[in-house]
Amino acid sequence: MGAAIFALALLGILSRPQLDVASFWPANAVMLGLLVRFPHLARATSWLACAVGFFLADALTGSPLPANLILNSGNLLSVATGYALLMRLPEAERALKRPMSMVHFLRAILAASLVAGFVGALANPILFDGPQLEGLFFWSISELVNYAAILPVILTLPAAQVAPPAREAWFPGLRKRAAPLVTLVASIGGSIVIGGPGAIAFPIPALLWCALAYRLFTTACLALVYAASTLISIRLNVMHLGDGFDTREALTSARLAIALIALGPLVVASVMAARSDLLKRLRTLVDLDAMTGLRNRRAFFEHGGALLEVCAAQNRPVSVMMLDIDHFKTINDRHGHEMGDRVLITFAQILARTVRPDDVVGRVGGEEFAVVLPDCAAVEAMAVAARINSQFRSAAIDQADGAPVFATVSIGIHADPGPASLEQRLSQADKALYRAKNSGRDTIDLSQGAQ
Repeated sequence: MGAAIFALALLGILSRPQLDVASFWPANAVMLGLLVRFPHLARATSWLACAVGFFLADALTGSPLPANLILNSGNLLSVATGYALLMRLPEAERALKRPMSMVHFLRAILAASLVAGFVGALANPILFDGPQLEGLFFWSISELVNYAAILPVILTLPAAQVAPPAREAWFPGLRKRAAPLVTLVASIGGSIVIGGPGAIAFPIPALLWCALAYRLFTTACLALVYAASTLISIRLNVMHLGDGFDTREALTSARLAIALIALGPLVVASVMAARSDLLKRLRTLVDLDAMTGLRNRRAFFEHGGALLEVCAAQNRPVSVMMLDIDHFKTINDRHGHEMGDRVLITFAQILARTVRPDDVVGRVGGEEFAVVLPDCAAVEAMAVAARINSQFRSAAIDQADGAPVFATVSIGIHADPGPASLEQRLSQADKALYRAKNSGRDTIDLSQGAQ
């Protein structure tokens, strides 16, 4: 982490010639983002390593010792302020996934930027022979644009996965919906070619379109691209904003505008992320059985029917199962409904971990369950059913007094090929289930004619 801050500080110093202040200073925002996004990094050794990285970067580029100490004290104090405020928020707020997240985020980075500005007010007369008020505003706004552009990318970074994530997982929607991205690139190019005082605002419609079309992390990355490319274009005189933009006042105004423009699409994307999470939770409540966590009857028929249609169109084998816990009413009468609930939950857990992720499982009645098994012929379905039967038979379900209760399940399978609907296939599996029950329960029956 210290090495990364050292490298980023050097990068910022290389952009410093414009009015004695870095055109783009990513080190503070990256340090703050890493400490907040990965709390285990927030150790004393990490802070010390980053402080050394800041100090060495200035020392190697010839910065006098007093300037080195003043500038990097401001960096560390700014990061510490942002860290203290952001870590007070719940994790979902820090990830910018709640409706008010951007308000709390903006409050934190404003406070961190103002701390840098106060250091700038003290340092400007000493280091640059300028007025204190100019140092306050210029340093505060310069820090604000860096936090606004960089910090959201780190805070919204998707969680690490065991396998390397596909590009589509990192930037979902880019392949299928490239128009917003193309429009953004074109508008940034147009702002460079056309120039003028309003050039920095040209990409606003495209940024808002991206916020509506892409997920939060993708939008944060594109807002960073906009801010960085605009700042660097101004620094290299590639983007001409007009006469009079060679003063600190003009540059301060331009940087503030860039920061606010970069925050705009993030506000939209944050609200969209909160809306998406809410819809997902509502969908879960609508689709899942509250007790077992499996799909309820409506969701099972919806998803199972859709899967059956896909398999039929592709001529893939499909098996369906009907499962019924034996003597369930007797369990309720003898041991109470609480024990009956435990039996249902235990069976649902066994069922969920025995089938494959692509199989569709649901609770379709009180003690009745059903499964759709794509790419599964009769032989494979019988093997799956045997595993379910064996595991449930041997599962000890403890009562309040510690005495275990055991239960069994009967299973009917239908695996005939053909275009029959899910209801028709389940009807055949249900007939097989009743044959299994009539033959003594705790057994499996395959519908006649299944292959």
